Amino acid sequence: MKKTKLSLAVLAALTMQAPGYVLAQDAESQASDLKTTKVKSETAQAESMEELTVTGGMRASEVEAINMKRNANVVAEALAAEDIGALPDQSIAESLERLTGVTGNQDNGRSNTISVRGMGGQYTLTTLNNREIVGSFGSRSVNLSLYPSGAIRRAQVYKTATSDMLEGGIGGTVNMETFKPLESDRDVRSFSVAGNSNELYQDLTFGPKYGTNIQGLFSQRITDDFAVSIGASVKDDVRHIEGVKAGNLLTGLGWTTDWNGDGLATEISPPAAVLTSKKFNDDQNAVFAAAQWQVNEDLLISADFLSANYDYEMDMAVMSFWGLSSGDPLGDPALADINENNYVMSGLASVNSIGKWDANVLNEDETEAFGFNFDYQLTDSIRAELDLSRSTADRLYQYRTVSGKFGEGMNHFLAFDMHGGEFGLDYLGSEDAATASAHNPDTYTLDESQLTNVLNDDSLWNFSGVNWSQNATESQLDAVKLDLTFDVALGPLQEIKTGFRRSNMTKDFSNDPETFDASVFEGINFAGLNTSVSNNPYQKLDVNGFDEFAYFNAGQILSLYGDVLPERTEDAEGLLESGSIEEDTTAFYVQANFYGEWYDGFLGARYYKTELEATGYEADYEFNVNAKNGKISMKPTGEVMPSLATNEYSGVLPTLNVNLRLIEDTVIRVGAGKAMIRPDSNEINPYLVTNNKTEWDVQLNQLSERTLGRAGNPYLTAIESTQGDVSFEWYPNRRDYYALAVFYKDLDGLYEQGAEYLPIELEGVEGEQLYLPVTSEVMADGGVVKGWEFSFRQSLGRFSPYLRGFALNGNYMDFDHGAQQDYNPRYSGQAPEDRPTELYYSPVGWINSTYNLALTYDHGQKFSTRVNLTQQDYMATRDGQDYTLRWPSKNLSVSANYKVLDNVTVFAQAANLLDEATTKGNLKSDKVGEAHPDYIWESTHRGVSWYAGVRARF
Repeated sequence: MKKTKLSLAVLAALTMQAPGYVLAQDAESQASDLKTTKVKSETAQAESMEELTVTGGMRASEVEAINMKRNANVVAEALAAEDIGALPDQSIAESLERLTGVTGNQDNGRSNTISVRGMGGQYTLTTLNNREIVGSFGSRSVNLSLYPSGAIRRAQVYKTATSDMLEGGIGGTVNMETFKPLESDRDVRSFSVAGNSNELYQDLTFGPKYGTNIQGLFSQRITDDFAVSIGASVKDDVRHIEGVKAGNLLTGLGWTTDWNGDGLATEISPPAAVLTSKKFNDDQNAVFAAAQWQVNEDLLISADFLSANYDYEMDMAVMSFWGLSSGDPLGDPALADINENNYVMSGLASVNSIGKWDANVLNEDETEAFGFNFDYQLTDSIRAELDLSRSTADRLYQYRTVSGKFGEGMNHFLAFDMHGGEFGLDYLGSEDAATASAHNPDTYTLDESQLTNVLNDDSLWNFSGVNWSQNATESQLDAVKLDLTFDVALGPLQEIKTGFRRSNMTKDFSNDPETFDASVFEGINFAGLNTSVSNNPYQKLDVNGFDEFAYFNAGQILSLYGDVLPERTEDAEGLLESGSIEEDTTAFYVQANFYGEWYDGFLGARYYKTELEATGYEADYEFNVNAKNGKISMKPTGEVMPSLATNEYSGVLPTLNVNLRLIEDTVIRVGAGKAMIRPDSNEINPYLVTNNKTEWDVQLNQLSERTLGRAGNPYLTAIESTQGDVSFEWYPNRRDYYALAVFYKDLDGLYEQGAEYLPIELEGVEGEQLYLPVTSEVMADGGVVKGWEFSFRQSLGRFSPYLRGFALNGNYMDFDHGAQQDYNPRYSGQAPEDRPTELYYSPVGWINSTYNLALTYDHGQKFSTRVNLTQQDYMATRDGQDYTLRWPSKNLSVSANYKVLDNVTVFAQAANLLDEATTKGNLKSDKVGEAHPDYIWESTHRGVSWYAGVRARF
């Protein structure tokens, strides 16, 4: 038996690879203002904020956003609340994706993170009050579901950077601002209550069918110079998503179905049909507060605090019908439905058992962010700003599954259909395989009268075990920032600004996977524990015959029988999947601010240096192969030893921004410089997760598509981008504008999955030395991306008095990148030599285009309404270890406000009114060797949702 040491030496080798991307900004503080421009900007913003505070409403929020865009000193977009504590949508991400070039990244029916200018969320930096915040995810993306919409007063999206901005975003930087009590010239009392639901929720069999959202804000001026505010939000919500998945495609594997009877079996067909029904119960509680003290005319002291919890429980029922494309065809080969791409578009199939791995998931997220800011005018020409902040984010995630087989020894008949843009599936019934007679192989006919529906017969349930994995992440980010501004007044040079920032970020990852086989539950009868998630499942999908759909709740089983489980212990595998990182970053910058009669701008440079310490574990491993089923076991042996990896990287980021005001009401903005992003924190954690599902085909003497496992890579460094932007903006009046922007980015690298091949020997396998892969993220080649954006707002009343109060606004972003990621790395001995070994497609999260169009009616009276249509283009997504291509999707929403009293408004919104299914195509195809994105991988539906409530302000 051969033992192989897996250690950080493997990761060092990974950093030397660049397996095949062919590709294709950043911020810390809000863009600094020129002295003369600052006065004009603050005045304009104050006027717009006064209008917003007095009147509120849709038009006021759009006007304030236009004023923020016009008075910005970089290429930027802005979002303003319709009233205090009232963003346009239920969540921050859904509100932000209305902005030009901003994309919401949906997860289980909701946008939790965002990306800017077509690049994935990893390329966007999200800040709160111009401070970096740490996320509870393994990535650096921030889960916006943690932040209550009522706490956010406005938001900016910066697409070009200045040197005094925090580095960390190549696509752009999104800054969210909370309420500042001295901004309001009077005391504020705001309170709202709302309810929400969805047509699919009404058929849920357990749990709530409606959600509620209660939030309030209290702001008080204690004196003319001192004010405090405190707010709270309590929100509970329901989500329900149903889907049907086909999985990786098959062709010509020797055992796949020969659909047309030509003896070749080269048709491309789905291996399975996997039905899922997910129900989420979400709870979000938050408290936010702020205080501001204008000590004297030279010193302003501000403090703010936010604490939020976001918990959810997910129940997921799963039925897997594996074997749709194995065995002899049940339909007449002469009538096989095969299109010009050699896709099997429909067919009849049977499987001899149904897999089930029903899941119950518990997620607990907690975040806190607080900061102190001292803004001090030291002398007439020197201003200092000191900012101290801390951000924490903790997460506990428990994934519990009940697995087993259902209806073994039976024939379960299904008909599938890939026409019409959705995965259609019909369950026709089941029969005992020992007395099978329903299907006639001579006439290719099926007598459905001999079949019965057994999907909710708990006596057919063969329980195999429970998996209970839990992982925890604890994160903290401390930062101190000092800025000094010197008024110099040397010709066009008006200010010199310099500053320093120091931050320390720590993340601790722990993983504890536990599996309990059926023997642990010996003597326990699970009959009668099955239930269902919905009384009317899959009503929105082309899925039929599954009215009875068994669901075994893992949480309930563990609650009832948890006392029979052995005590959880920290084992070697759990330690090897855990680790911690500490990241220290130091940054310095110097920036010159200049202006003239028709121009203003910034020229500067920022230096950053990041030092990393990553602590993990390493061990010796033993490898064995089971001669019966080919499963390879990879187990640590001996003592698990701690390991330490260190890494550092640095760079200089020059920036230039010029705003040209050659013509009245017109601004031309030019930006150039460099930006950077850091690798995801989870990817630099030195973990090692083994995969004991890797199989060795004993008959063919070759490896299946799976890897030995995946590892973190603490030797990853930053990606830098040299970029340029030009924006043409016309503001014909106070309420309208037109803007056209172009952008260019030249990236020096990209992150993608690579593999390190380890030499091992397996008992029972003879022949040449075997090399098996461990995957990890590595740096690949970079390249150029470019694109353009157009946005506008036009008051229609200027064209006709009958259209007074109507306004049309919209935006479009087109992204041309040519970026390619290898989604199909080949592993030695896996596939025939004539099969393609690389599969290139756009990187995960990148999108080619997006648009938003809104028609608003708000005439300053009691009633206002908005119709909003958003579309996102094709986008590659990740599904576990698989990759898919989400097809273009639209969302149509209608919202309305009615002012019952001067200070009381009733509001409502309905969303997803087009009632479309979300469809994904097949991207990663290990068994086929090339992408087939126009062949359906999965169809899901979330139904039409609505919310309504009342808001009062005093």
